[in-house]
Amino acid sequence: MAHRLITLLETLSSQQFRTVVLLALGLETWQIADLLQTSEQSVLTYLNDSLRRSGCRDAQELSVRALEECDHDLYDESRLKREMATLQDAAQKILTRSGASPQLALAN
Repeated sequence: MAHRLITLLETLSSQQFRTVVLLALGLETWQIADLLQTSEQSVLTYLNDSLRRSGCRDAQELSVRALEECDHDLYDESRLKREMATLQDAAQKILTRSGASPQLALAN
């Protein structure tokens, strides 16, 4: 009997998943906090909880797992788009505030 892999999208809360994705994209904790409109301490809590829930040893392993799952199309596409849409909205607000071009496509 084959076992089905439980993905990070299924394992983590929405906020934890968004945090992990942003970490995997190379953002620092303060940048993630700004995008998610929360404190840096909350971001660290999301990451620690994500490590515990996922069984990953460290942030690097967690990031690699998120990227590999995405690369292997293991995420439900409609749910992934929903989760990432909030990040796109936040990124566009930050770009607008900074005077940069408001056209950013994080999730296509």
